Amino acid sequence: MKIRVAAVQLNSILGNVEENMTKAMKMLEQAFPTSKPKPDLIILPELALTGYNFKSPQHISPFLEYMGKGKSFDFAKEISNKWDCFTLLGYPEKFKNLKLNEDKIYNSAILVDSNGNVIHNYRKTHLYETDKTWGCSESPEGFQSFDLNIKGKNIKSTIGICMDLNPYEFKAPFESYEFANFAAKEKCQLVLIPTAWMNSNWDEKWSDEQVKAFKKIYDSNYEIEMNLDHDIMKDSRILYNLPDMKDPNNFTINEVDGSTGRYWVIRLNPLYSKEHRDYTQCVVVCNRSGMEDKLMYAGTSSMYSFFGGEMNTSDEGVSIDFKVEGSLKQGTEGVLCREIEI
Repeated sequence: MKIRVAAVQLNSILGNVEENMTKAMKMLEQAFPTSKPKPDLIILPELALTGYNFKSPQHISPFLEYMGKGKSFDFAKEISNKWDCFTLLGYPEKFKNLKLNEDKIYNSAILVDSNGNVIHNYRKTHLYETDKTWGCSESPEGFQSFDLNIKGKNIKSTIGICMDLNPYEFKAPFESYEFANFAAKEKCQLVLIPTAWMNSNWDEKWSDEQVKAFKKIYDSNYEIEMNLDHDIMKDSRILYNLPDMKDPNNFTINEVDGSTGRYWVIRLNPLYSKEHRDYTQCVVVCNRSGMEDKLMYAGTSSMYSFFGGEMNTSDEGVSIDFKVEGSLKQGTEGVLCREIEI
């Protein structure tokens, strides 16, 4: 069965929910006018409408939402209703624990159907330092799988958010592949990953002058990217090494962040190192782009299909049975859409 999946890459402005909603809706309307086939599933990034780099629990407090209430949820409902599809959107969740009489904050992603029903609400399990800065708690449930019914077929699915793809607290063994092993064990055919992933060229030790130089590049090279059809050359570009871009003078905003795109593939190792010839596992990484304070994001939202054939190792390297369905550039906002085989 084929399904159409769209990833919306946003440069979310911190705290400016209305502007972020307007941008996202305009891009979706450009990608999917009434004359075009509708997507079955639309994905937006981690904390898509609020931005990510909050400085404290007090800073993020005005933007917290209870599950199924608030602007992020309403926007997901609007998208799902407009295109008769499922929508997955990252948001900061406020949860009231009645037994303990305390509030919790989670970095969550909500999945909504075309009728506005909440199909699944996932809470981030592996926290990044920034999550902890604004008071986020780990998911008490951990990774989860669920059936997503598209076109009458139940598709085993799972959601991970950004740091979930990394080793726990960067302390667990690299080869533990916690999230990918879960997806492999559960035989998930849809693996959905909204993120706010740092650019591989970013350095937390940047001076103010370096930050200004990179911001100037973004401000003067704004581009809306509509990547709606397969293109062999474009689809494979994350597989090739590019020159070092850590110096702003060498930074090319309209290239993919190939180092990040390939790292995601590495972190998905169990999806191709373990054979599963009777089903395909499709991964959608929906990242944000742009700069936020001193942070620079990787963009490069990508889709991969892992077909489950044998992995071969030789002196020349490793050959895996997969396909890069497509990627957006590192510095753009836009929409990536592909028809993928499930």
